[in-house]
Amino acid sequence: MTWINASNLARTKNSMWIAALLVFVSTMTAAPRSSAQAMQRGISVQLVPTSSAVPVLDADNSDALIVTVTDTGKLYLGVDPVAADSLAEKLKGHVSSHTQNLYIKADARAPYASVVKVVDAAHSARVASVTLLTSQTKTTQAGGVQLPEGIEMNLARQSPATK
Repeated sequence: MTWINASNLARTKNSMWIAALLVFVSTMTAAPRSSAQAMQRGISVQLVPTSSAVPVLDADNSDALIVTVTDTGKLYLGVDPVAADSLAEKLKGHVSSHTQNLYIKADARAPYASVVKVVDAAHSARVASVTLLTSQTKTTQAGGVQLPEGIEMNLARQSPATK
């Protein structure tokens, strides 16, 4: 019964508090931050994997102009379904200046013709550049933020007809 004296009991109590504090601190540093990145609403597709894409942070902005092409060729402007023949007019209504970028989120199995229709509509709406969003081939740590990546294309402007 000599080990139950006041000094041994105080040391045991202090050790328990230190252990609890270490567990708390290690849990908080390993947990993902709530302010890291908000999930954007959108249509889920299987993006094409690439190895030469670059980070495009603006694609995660709430005002980013995103057109999604599904594996069946259906088109969405944001989360709203849109017909291919009315896409150019809808893009004109969303483009605030000729410098806004359009992000195309095309499924890897999407028909090529559907993606070409989106690029043609962007050209008609006088969108300055288009970025094709792709998937990462790199691995990220668990709980890490995965930044969107893509390949940017500049749309060529037709020169006026010479007479």
